[in-house]
Amino acid sequence: MKTLKIPAISLFIITVLFFSCKENKQDKIKSVFTGETSRKWYSYSIDEDHSFYPYRVKEFFKDGRQIQYINNSTTKNLDTIPKDDMYNPEKWFIINDSVISIESIFNPITKNYNKSKRKILFYNSDTIILQGTKRDNYEGVLILTRYKEKKK
Repeated sequence: MKTLKIPAISLFIITVLFFSCKENKQDKIKSVFTGETSRKWYSYSIDEDHSFYPYRVKEFFKDGRQIQYINNSTTKNLDTIPKDDMYNPEKWFIINDSVISIESIFNPITKNYNKSKRKILFYNSDTIILQGTKRDNYEGVLILTRYKEKKK
């Protein structure tokens, strides 16, 4: 009887360790994106629609909010994208330990947001590299680099 209980206990311990490690990876991704409360990132897109320049600055908050700024290259001031803009997602979330959603497009007909998923290819404290996950049509690469606040 005792020999049957030992494998069951071992299986339980392995299962608990597996799920605790999975949660830690998502927490690490969240902390890289947001820091303590929020963090700003330059957003570079490499695809046929964009040149390699920071077309936006994105700010991610721990509570799932997101603010996108238009990066004015001449004044270096950040202007927020209006709330009613169809490309303003307002929310971001982690789908699993390798896929996130940070982009969505408002569909005026259905009044819903169509969310885009991106696979995390690489991340560290200064750089995040993401790739689109559309089936049969992989989107371009999105590179996020830490935004440095200008000194006053």
